[in-house]
Amino acid sequence: MESCIVFNCADPGSPVPVARFALDKNGDGLFAYGKSYQRLANALPLDPVHLPVSPKPHRIPRQPDGSYGVISDAGPNAWGVKLTASISRVTKTPVPQTPVDWLLHSWHYGAGCLGFSAEPSTPPQLGMVPQSTTQLSARLVKAIEMLATHPDEDLDQEAIRLALPGGSLGGVRPKTVVLHEGKEYIAKFSRPDDPFDLPKVEYATLMLAFRAGVRLPDFEHVEIGGRSVLLIERFDRTRDGKRIHYISANSLIGMGRVTDNDYKTRYSYAGIAEAMRGINEHVVEDSHELFRRMVINILVGNVDDHMRNHGLILSDNGKYRLSPAFDIVPHIDAASMPQWIGVGAHGRASTIENALSQRGRFQLTHDEAIAIINQVRTVASGWRAIFQEAGVSQRDILLLVSCFGAAEGPG
Repeated sequence: MESCIVFNCADPGSPVPVARFALDKNGDGLFAYGKSYQRLANALPLDPVHLPVSPKPHRIPRQPDGSYGVISDAGPNAWGVKLTASISRVTKTPVPQTPVDWLLHSWHYGAGCLGFSAEPSTPPQLGMVPQSTTQLSARLVKAIEMLATHPDEDLDQEAIRLALPGGSLGGVRPKTVVLHEGKEYIAKFSRPDDPFDLPKVEYATLMLAFRAGVRLPDFEHVEIGGRSVLLIERFDRTRDGKRIHYISANSLIGMGRVTDNDYKTRYSYAGIAEAMRGINEHVVEDSHELFRRMVINILVGNVDDHMRNHGLILSDNGKYRLSPAFDIVPHIDAASMPQWIGVGAHGRASTIENALSQRGRFQLTHDEAIAIINQVRTVASGWRAIFQEAGVSQRDILLLVSCFGAAEGPG
């Protein structure tokens, strides 16, 4: 049975073996905490809902997207898989073939504090240091950008060194991990087929969200030889290099196939708010925050907001908090599309009326919900001025007008 050891790498200098993760003949996961870990006074359940610390092994069904809950939160998908395959071709090393292979070859720069190794006595190698933003060049950025649409393009060794930590990351857009002012940041790049300057537009949208009261990590936009790059501080890292455990909403909800009714119940923003109860130390405040994010997404046309864009981070006291928001960007076809996650009683319908329909599930009174909507709409209605301030071109602003119909409309 193919397996690997899961380590808690909160202190990268002293990884702690936690459990064995294996795949059965059907491709489902088996997760068993180690006996020595179970005896620890501060043994952390990697997922307090689905994987409590117990001598009994847990079964983790393989999800339709090939993921295994919190285990996969720390591993690559989409962009990381594409990047790893490209680097493997250049370096003439085998491309990982199984979910366990991907975890073992992920370079351990994924979300949260988990790392993976073949044996308990050989902890994951965490010594690779990301490149500094001062080492970025237009040539290197362009090489990584091109990989998004031309996966057969070969990266040279300098580009590989920059790109390598990105092999642990998910999402479809080109990105990597860099050091910026002494701390880890995600550097997000353009794609050759982008209809507009997406890093700059995302920067502008984050400015808007911040002014509307959304909790965000530090972010900034830089130009590298004319190439547009968005830098977002990692909220799962500390200034002294420690790593913070993270559980995505995708893992917390833990659903396989999603039906139309699920978008009105569990597979929704309100479903995330309800799933946090019992493990979140600020559940009311964070439920209100989720409502605010949902409203922002409706008003700015961010219809591609999915369950992996939300999650919980571990606090020092062993309780969880909603992680800061990220990946807030208008979709150019938003006017004709529903939200990716359920909004309210009308499922994924991207309307303020739908958002209000289940405000009680966010522990909001009607007046409280209206106050949040009014605050966010007041900011969002001035999106053009904010985008101009952020340096978005007039051409791109005109392209995005249809995304902001709800922000500029009546009410």
